[in-house]
Amino acid sequence: MADANTTTVDLDPTEVALIIGEEEGSMTIRVVPARELPDGTTEVPEPHEIAIALAMRLLNDPDFHDSVLDWYEGQDDEDEDEVVPIDEEDKTDKPKS
Repeated sequence: MADANTTTVDLDPTEVALIIGEEEGSMTIRVVPARELPDGTTEVPEPHEIAIALAMRLLNDPDFHDSVLDWYEGQDDEDEDEVVPIDEEDKTDKPKS
């Protein structure tokens, strides 16, 4: 039985999840693929490599961690100018008769 405090996420077969948490004041990161790679795999799919690289960089490079947060916080201001209401967005996607 699953813990009441957990959330289940369904991944497509080619997806990899990067799960970031905090335990006792330290960041925790897990890389969870939808499917384990078969034994003897010589080529790691790009999504796996990117998730692992991001996890390693976040854990090992405090400057990168801070840069990512700074970048993200800067996106909020830029994105507010580009928000299109859903109704308006739907109108632009429909073919004209």
